[in-house]
Amino acid sequence: MSAEVSLPRAGTQSATGSVVALAAPIGAAALGVTTAYSPKTAVEALFAVALFVLALFRLDLAVAFFILLTFPEHLPGSLGVGATMAKPAGAMIAVAWLVTAVARRGDVPLLPRERPALFWAVVAFVALAALSSLWAKDPATTFADLGRLVQVIVLMLAAYTAAAGRTGYRIVLGAYLVASALTSVYSVATGGYGANGRLGVLFDPNYFAASLIPAILVALFLLLSPRPRRIRLFAGAICAVDVAALLLTQSRGGLVGFAVALVAAVFFAGSLRPRIVAIVLVCAAAAVGYFGFAGPSHITSASSSGRSDEWRIAARMAENHPFNGVGLGNFGIVEPSYATQGIDLQHVRYIVTYRQRAHNTYLEVAAEMGIAGLLLLVGIFAGAVRSGARGLSAGELEMWARGLCAGALGMLAAYAFISAQWEKQLWLVLALLAVSAASRQRAPRAGR
Repeated sequence: MSAEVSLPRAGTQSATGSVVALAAPIGAAALGVTTAYSPKTAVEALFAVALFVLALFRLDLAVAFFILLTFPEHLPGSLGVGATMAKPAGAMIAVAWLVTAVARRGDVPLLPRERPALFWAVVAFVALAALSSLWAKDPATTFADLGRLVQVIVLMLAAYTAAAGRTGYRIVLGAYLVASALTSVYSVATGGYGANGRLGVLFDPNYFAASLIPAILVALFLLLSPRPRRIRLFAGAICAVDVAALLLTQSRGGLVGFAVALVAAVFFAGSLRPRIVAIVLVCAAAAVGYFGFAGPSHITSASSSGRSDEWRIAARMAENHPFNGVGLGNFGIVEPSYATQGIDLQHVRYIVTYRQRAHNTYLEVAAEMGIAGLLLLVGIFAGAVRSGARGLSAGELEMWARGLCAGALGMLAAYAFISAQWEKQLWLVLALLAVSAASRQRAPRAGR
């Protein structure tokens, strides 16, 4: 991680201020007209404008607020906020990031300039996804998924700029940790359990479990490293509530990802290796005892709940369309035709009636975008993790980076059980990994 950046030059600050000065009277007039017809819409518009102004001057705080608001968006949505404001909030941050990047030009840390190989791999992945609409059976579904993909990638670009300095990195990654803990506490406290006892009424437990893994590992590294007492208490609380929530989701993919993250933590531990090894051994012993004798039936059962059928179909689909796939988002459209192709399926009704996702990020991308899409996605993941590994000697942020690398590998392992290529948490973690690289020369960060 680079040294803390300096304040921007007066010229760049005035350029941003000019944008606000020009937009203010127009926005005020539009807000007045909107208030007369819909006070609720006016309040939402005022919130969006306030977030836009905040993003112009402190992009790190705006991104942090967005993470808190939408982790996951269904949680604050249950309070009548997140589901409504997620898209406009994201749009305001994206526009503010674009305005800042144009107004300040060379002063703003940008992924295309600092990590060009990673950036162009992302661009190629999106371009291939868009191109797949030409041969997709249902192009409308392709464009719908493409829209989701573009949104999260723009968020990745903005998050990279926001987290480019020491302060921004701590704020953005710290917001991820706090948001995970708040979601866990709220869900457990309100009894968000399904009929099978799994924590996950407000969200899909498998996606939530995967998103908790990076937060747990970063908090674990902060807890074990020499830190002020308040930081270790903060990290310990997050680690405790997130681990409890992860276990309550009863997500097999989440538990596998967590196990991978703990093993990866041993390799990324550095000076903390003896402590990390001890924790891994304790967790392994506890897991053997708990799941061997008293584990929930959902976890210990050999049943795959139809997931293995989806994997078989995705593998066959990728084999039949190795170069171009069936088109982004079209796995569910095409999969019913595979029910009659001699594949040994245990739950045919899931295939024909529900048309589920492949429940495996890598197999689904291979089925929908061919081998080129899969290689690009794996290359993006590998490039981001490699950048994160290069930031392991980043001074006071070293333990943040070490925990993030281990947690990211665990999350990517958990994605072998869910289709998550458009998840916000994935692209936020990729941005933070990319910004962790120990580049010592960096332009001043946006909003500082």
